[in-house]
Amino acid sequence: MHIRRMTLEDVEAVYALSKECFSEPWSLESIKQEVNNAVASYFVAEQENVIVGYVGLWHVLDEGEVINIAVSTQVRRQGIGEALMQQLFEEAKKYLLTIIHLEVRKSNTAARRLYEKYGFKEIAVRKGYYHHPLEDAIIMEWVL
Repeated sequence: MHIRRMTLEDVEAVYALSKECFSEPWSLESIKQEVNNAVASYFVAEQENVIVGYVGLWHVLDEGEVINIAVSTQVRRQGIGEALMQQLFEEAKKYLLTIIHLEVRKSNTAARRLYEKYGFKEIAVRKGYYHHPLEDAIIMEWVL
């Protein structure tokens, strides 16, 4: 597996992966715009020249937000999510981030365990945040 910065050539594959992983994926155009977003960093995980995961981080001043992290259902539990999180933290160091937030579905216990492993703590709930199906979001925070 190889992790690298996302490029415009990756947008179609990232869009397909987001449709696989999320009930409300971003549009192809939104993903394309993120590649050139000055306050965003996106990385993809590749296996045998196939994109099997990606992560996005927005960074403003000393704060960050995990925008999306996705791993193909076919290759989960192989350390790809962890590798993407490690890349995210390397990027956070570059920008001297002192706090990072994210939202996760309440039912997504595997993701919540991964985030907790990296020091994220649950700080709040957003009622009815997700749709298809309707579900609360857990807001998590990592502080340096």
